[in-house]
Amino acid sequence: MDKKTIITIILLIVGLGIGLAFETETSSVRPVWAHNVQWLGQKPDNVQTIEELLWNEIAPYKTEYDIVNISSTGDANEMRISVTAKAVDSENLDIYEYTYQNNELLLTGYLLEAVPQMFRNEAIGIALSDKDLATSIRNSGEPTVKRILPKTSEKFYAPKTLLSVTWKGISALVDPDERKVVQVWREGGTGK
Repeated sequence: MDKKTIITIILLIVGLGIGLAFETETSSVRPVWAHNVQWLGQKPDNVQTIEELLWNEIAPYKTEYDIVNISSTGDANEMRISVTAKAVDSENLDIYEYTYQNNELLLTGYLLEAVPQMFRNEAIGIALSDKDLATSIRNSGEPTVKRILPKTSEKFYAPKTLLSVTWKGISALVDPDERKVVQVWREGGTGK
């Protein structure tokens, strides 16, 4: 090989190394199931630490998010963080609310309605397989379907992700793995 070829190869290797180093330094810690992550407003200084904690907390139920919007208020010592995520195959959103204090992230509330249509239909079908429930919901309209996270569902059944199927005046907690209704609530406080 002549000198020009060797110098060109060396420059290509150095350029590739610099490019890869730059890409690694600026890339997000975002998981593959979150396609587009946007911080609304000003990003906190410790954004990477917060994102790592968020990704560990947000474990989607067989879904991937097309857009994840994150906003924060407060300062580095005490911060409120809101995450709104739109799933690829759902018109509904998932909303997570957190507080971040002393380098810890605490879930303070959530509303998880970004259930893919296939799993939504499956949950409704499981709920309707309960004969008592099926006869109770006549003319009750279209149900909503929400994910219930393990920390909440363990109060009623077991520490696992469940689905809540709700019609006007009646709600069923569904275990999609066992394909059964595990609890029913009726308007006025009566349950199964």
